[in-house]
Amino acid sequence: MKYNIQCRICGSRELIKFLDLGSQPLANSFLRTEKEFETEERYPLQVCFCNQCNLVQLSGVVSKEKLFSDYIYFSSGMPKLSNHFKAYAEDVMGRFLKPNDFVVEIASNDGILIKFFQDRGFRTLGIDPAVNVVKIAKEFGVRTLENFFSEKLAKQIVIDEGKANVILANNVVAHIDDHHDLFKGVKNLLADDGVFVMEAPYLADMFENLTYDTIYHEHLSYLALRPLKKLFEMHDLEAFDIEVNVVQGRSLRIFVGHKGKHKITTNINKYIELELSKRMDNLETYQRLVSKITEQKEQLIKLLTDLKQRGKKIASYGAPAKGNTMLNYCNIGTDILDYALEDLQVKQNMFTPGMHIPIVSALYAHSHEPDYYLMLAWNYEKQILEKEQDFLKKGGKFIIPVKGIKIV
Repeated sequence: MKYNIQCRICGSRELIKFLDLGSQPLANSFLRTEKEFETEERYPLQVCFCNQCNLVQLSGVVSKEKLFSDYIYFSSGMPKLSNHFKAYAEDVMGRFLKPNDFVVEIASNDGILIKFFQDRGFRTLGIDPAVNVVKIAKEFGVRTLENFFSEKLAKQIVIDEGKANVILANNVVAHIDDHHDLFKGVKNLLADDGVFVMEAPYLADMFENLTYDTIYHEHLSYLALRPLKKLFEMHDLEAFDIEVNVVQGRSLRIFVGHKGKHKITTNINKYIELELSKRMDNLETYQRLVSKITEQKEQLIKLLTDLKQRGKKIASYGAPAKGNTMLNYCNIGTDILDYALEDLQVKQNMFTPGMHIPIVSALYAHSHEPDYYLMLAWNYEKQILEKEQDFLKKGGKFIIPVKGIKIV
């Protein structure tokens, strides 16, 4: 693990640590056997605020090869994402593309998004470093390069295939340590009137809903428009439009082009003013956030402990990466949770990182029902509650551990 002493956007050394979530395993490093418990690695999980450009970022960086070369996250297995990506693709196609245009996706995962463009006849290329994920993408018929995106790779793509009319980067910018190499690559690859479209979790959501569980080692930066705008400008690019969606918590979708090539909408100033009104440029704002996170942690531990003392059976609903941050930070282990119900087969019969909760199928869970489920997959609250009506009718309860803890 390396430690950055300079901000990854502006290079300032004024990085101020404001949140320490302890020493944690990698959030997606699920374990196959109990023997692996003995050699499990942990890394500090500490969050810093740049006093110059205001980027919120991790100080410690785990190598990208360790994080992403064999990846357990498959986009096509996530509920809601297919419809979200279809609408996303239709929007981009309708606004920015002409027949035979070239679309590139950075960190294309198993190809769920870029395949919508491919199926409509556009030239496409996915790029992803995870061997297992690329294998699935190719089985889906999605042309994919097994590689990390970089300035060097971007230049080679231009030589081989020409410039891209649209570059997509969905939930990846926050995962990249070298932002400048990324945007040098985007600058080189993007056609003169082309559009770079990125989606990323919105830092403002953490203030409103206390979603600290979205902090883990893969997420090196926690993004807002103001620091990103500075980053784009450093590479002669500019954000010309922005939207916010709620597919997995609140996310930003930012549209970026070469400077002066697109009309800048009023949305840009709207969100800059919003961030300033929330004082997201002030360290004290983040220090107050930590106090609220600590309070929520204590409330959750007390609730779960009280339920266990009353003889209640508790399990986790979902085993998402973000849930592992919460379990490890709050030290919620097998003395509290009997198991984690998980629909993704690739995680079943494994153990969660750090707390070693056994992961089971819905079939097992339905024959060993708890009194309470801790809903770690809270971003699917509506879908889960609709799906588990029988459990609720029998008196089962769900604990929602964000937005102020509630029981439904």
